[in-house]
Amino acid sequence: MTAPSRSQAVSGVPADPLETLDQEAGARFASVAALLIPAAHGMPSAADVVTVDRLRFVLGARPDLVEPLRAALRRELGDDPQARLDALARDEPANLAALQLVLVGGYYTDGGVRELIGYPGQLAMEVESWQNPGYVEEGLIDAVLARGPVWRDPATGERAVVAGAPRTHEGRIRSSTGSEGGNDGDDGT
Repeated sequence: MTAPSRSQAVSGVPADPLETLDQEAGARFASVAALLIPAAHGMPSAADVVTVDRLRFVLGARPDLVEPLRAALRRELGDDPQARLDALARDEPANLAALQLVLVGGYYTDGGVRELIGYPGQLAMEVESWQNPGYVEEGLIDAVLARGPVWRDPATGERAVVAGAPRTHEGRIRSSTGSEGGNDGDDGT
């Protein structure tokens, strides 16, 4: 077994994920970026924000997106960004999804964009386990609980059904303390 080249990481993924993209692909990416997230309402366009460094950051975090992005930016799809998006949507939805994810990921992980939208990023918050947050006590998540599980069983592909699941926060509290009526009279179906 030979040692990886200077340009390759141990995992086999290039150390610089952008080495597989040429300048033309970069220009095609910028035209798609300007179309999908144009400058508006005091916000910069994605073409201005998602620089080579932002792309390197996103693709470094998600090396699985390098190949689909490269495919989505290939020369054969032409230079018209809307026609490229239409062709990808019609024939290659996975490559379109990768292109969009890289674009949005690069845009919204930019410090300047986060500052403009007032999002400081994830913050460490002290939680006191014996107290419920106000939004729980006010019933703001009751609609989510009432909706029930939304995942699909991988074995059957069917929507999950949890019989007797509590449908409100109060019902969850009663069921966890052993009180009667843990599902607020709903059989969970």
